[in-house]
Amino acid sequence: NAAGDSHEVRITLTGTEVPSTDAPVDKKVSIPSGAYIESATLVVTTAFTSGGSATLDIGLMTDDNDGTYSTKDDDGIDAAIAVAALTADASIACNGALIGTTVTDNNTLPMPISYGYGTAAFTAGVAELVIKYKL
Repeated sequence: NAAGDSHEVRITLTGTEVPSTDAPVDKKVSIPSGAYIESATLVVTTAFTSGGSATLDIGLMTDDNDGTYSTKDDDGIDAAIAVAALTADASIACNGALIGTTVTDNNTLPMPISYGYGTAAFTAGVAELVIKYKL
């Protein structure tokens, strides 16, 4: 565990809005550069559905400081969460490569949370992502 004050960020993920290529969920909801990510939990409030075998990736992007964003780690919060796991009231402990690490951005700017789907689009679903970090 890194030293510092504990913080958390919460953001709603809506299945029908998840893009096929990773993109910021909301550019205003981010993790500060230099933060140690303690944990992330995805709490499903409305079951996710798909016409296929959809998977969900959650990661971070970096702010290029010119109005654009680049991928830091597209599945660093969690990788390929199967639609079958995204049932109502499910609580998923995210285990991506960025959990338990200190994340930094070259521009020292906050890093927006990103998401994207694999295999097939989601047709429904709502979840809240809670990321706990120290800074």
